[in-house]
Amino acid sequence: MLLRIFPTATLLFVCLLANTIYGSDDLAGPDEVEAGHSYHGEAFNEGPRQAGQILAGMPKITFPTSTKSGSAQQFFEQGIAQLHGFWYLESERSFRQAASEDPAMAIAYWGMAMANINNQKRARGFIDEAMKLRNSDTSKREKLYIEALDRMTEKVFDDEDKRSKDEKKEAKQNRTERYLSDLEEILHQYPDDIEAKAFLVLSLWLGDRDGVKLTSRLAVDALLRQIVDANPMHPAHHYGIHLWDSKHPDNALESAAKCGPSSPGIAHMWHMPGHIYSKLKRYNDAAWQQEASARVDHSHMIQSHLMPDQIHNFAHNNEWLVRNLLFVGRVDDALDLSRNLISLPRHPKYNTMSKGGSAKFGRERLIQTLTQYELWDELLHESGGDYLVPTDNATFQEDWMGWSAVAQFKAKLGKPAEGARTLRALQRRRLALQGQLLDLAEQKTKKNENTTTEEQEDTPELPSRDKIKKHIAELTKIIARVSAASASRHKDAAAFKRSAKNAKLDPVLEARWLARTGEHDDAIKLVRKAVKDSPSQVRPLAVLVDLLWESGKQEEATKEFETLRSVAAVADIDTPILARLGPVAAHAKIDGDWRITSKPAADLGDRPPLDQLGPFRWHPYQAESWGAKRADGTLVAGDEFDGKPRILVFYLGFGCLHCMEQLHAMEPKTQEFKDLGIELVAISSETVEELKTGQDNFEAKMSIPLLSDAKQHVFKSFGCWDDFESQPLHGTFLIDAAGNVRWQDIGYEPFMDIDFLVNESKRLLELK
Repeated sequence: MLLRIFPTATLLFVCLLANTIYGSDDLAGPDEVEAGHSYHGEAFNEGPRQAGQILAGMPKITFPTSTKSGSAQQFFEQGIAQLHGFWYLESERSFRQAASEDPAMAIAYWGMAMANINNQKRARGFIDEAMKLRNSDTSKREKLYIEALDRMTEKVFDDEDKRSKDEKKEAKQNRTERYLSDLEEILHQYPDDIEAKAFLVLSLWLGDRDGVKLTSRLAVDALLRQIVDANPMHPAHHYGIHLWDSKHPDNALESAAKCGPSSPGIAHMWHMPGHIYSKLKRYNDAAWQQEASARVDHSHMIQSHLMPDQIHNFAHNNEWLVRNLLFVGRVDDALDLSRNLISLPRHPKYNTMSKGGSAKFGRERLIQTLTQYELWDELLHESGGDYLVPTDNATFQEDWMGWSAVAQFKAKLGKPAEGARTLRALQRRRLALQGQLLDLAEQKTKKNENTTTEEQEDTPELPSRDKIKKHIAELTKIIARVSAASASRHKDAAAFKRSAKNAKLDPVLEARWLARTGEHDDAIKLVRKAVKDSPSQVRPLAVLVDLLWESGKQEEATKEFETLRSVAAVADIDTPILARLGPVAAHAKIDGDWRITSKPAADLGDRPPLDQLGPFRWHPYQAESWGAKRADGTLVAGDEFDGKPRILVFYLGFGCLHCMEQLHAMEPKTQEFKDLGIELVAISSETVEELKTGQDNFEAKMSIPLLSDAKQHVFKSFGCWDDFESQPLHGTFLIDAAGNVRWQDIGYEPFMDIDFLVNESKRLLELK
């Protein structure tokens, strides 16, 4: 493997500096490490490689260590605080910074492992480093922590893939039981160690998933009480919420009130109380928490130049926020946030339609919002928009086709003939799948009849029988949904009821459609059950009021409307479902806004104004200004590209084989980028002389402009720099015409999926 070309003195300096930062005696030499890779092994390749900062809004943590460096201690305790908030990316960064401040700080590597406890391979790499360093300048207490985690993450077998499922389960349970015992031993020797108590509370709750049964939540809560008695605003309130979330959520109301204020700079700590308020049907309070979380995340990501789905639980928080917004009737905000989720930059590692993340959640929640609140005309408008675009994922596309057909039957501007045409297309798809099932049966018969190998090879491979049957079941549900919408439009109650059996409709929507067929009493009965099953939700109650009014039951409608006025305190009353209730409000002699705003509950704790926490929507950050030199020494300023989108590639010279592979892969795509109006520029870490030599000796001329950033100023300003090992990293950026960074990839390897980059660039630049 070719390596990035460095002058010998520079390489020696980089290696010595990296050794100073991490203090390892077995540091890999320059000839053993590929460009951009860590000198300390695979575990250090991933994760944050830019310097940590002391952040505002972190909880006060006391965790004595052996370090004599005040800054290392400060970063270490910040890392512990971030661990308690499950903010793993920034927690690892803080621990890495602590290690850079004090290379002999073994417990810092323990912290890095703790920040990767859900990634066994990386955690093992970090704890190995801690074990190497633990016998020098490390207290007995720190050694107990390190050795406990070492045993927790050990490999039980040399080849773990050979273990059976039961063996893996038993090994995990044994490790968890031993880890709990090790934490108790720390407390036995250091009974005032609050952090050991906090990690024990967490581990007892998590242990239930590993087969170590949680027999007494009250006993664990008593341990939590000891922590908050010593520090009333300790972030262990997070664990109190998890402890009581599934059973008796009212027991966690104190922790729900204090969780966010204990760690105002950690988004997940604002999110967690939403669990409790949702379970208690206090959806407006839950939505406030999740919105606070989203705003804190957005603020941090924009300031720190991170892409959204790099943050643990970011997408989950936002999609849950949309669901709670729908419960309380904030339809406009639900639409806004769903579209924002769809518009976020996607990446093959963590955010695609197939893998999940913001892309998948955004699409699901946008469709949910449009259909539950019966915004059929708006749904049809989305067919030609930028958000619900066609996809090659059959599951998503067929679901969207079904809802589009429903909208054609339900929208004011709908075309029922188009809906019927789509219905037939879906039915043909189902017939084709049923044909595949027959083909599979025929293939099986041929094999049983000893068909020759050559004949078997000529038979096309089909999906598995179970996969096809599952696909047919989903299509059957979608077809039934469209058929039910058609029957509702035609007021055919019998046909509607036949289709509804297989459609698995949302009960509120089913009640609305059933009422259109003239079956008002059955519809009211159905929606009354929905109101009972979903208390404190706006939509079921609003539809009940509407159906009662339509049925001539004005007094009942008025009575339910009075309840709705408080439930819909923050709802968008111009939404069609709620706007229909104007006659009911007039009958109740209410002019204008009929909502009743209640006072905030007394048990919520301190809540800052939401605007102070950050923006409601994520938006891209502004690219740094830059300048680099051509091989002839002339300066190219970044502002030459102002007013047009560009792809900026940071590569590590002609000596980096992977960099050359990336540029080779991009070269044939230059016309596709050009057709999108995108300029390509590549900036090297080489000197001008090295760049010129590389170009002169390269076997093929490249149309992509290659520039030199010999002192790596541009690399550093764009974050393509490992601050801990003082070496450049690979980077690829999409910058729009306004100078906003719309997409980025920074890492130890260059981004190689150029087809994805072309398509994602097109999608992002077309979004309004």
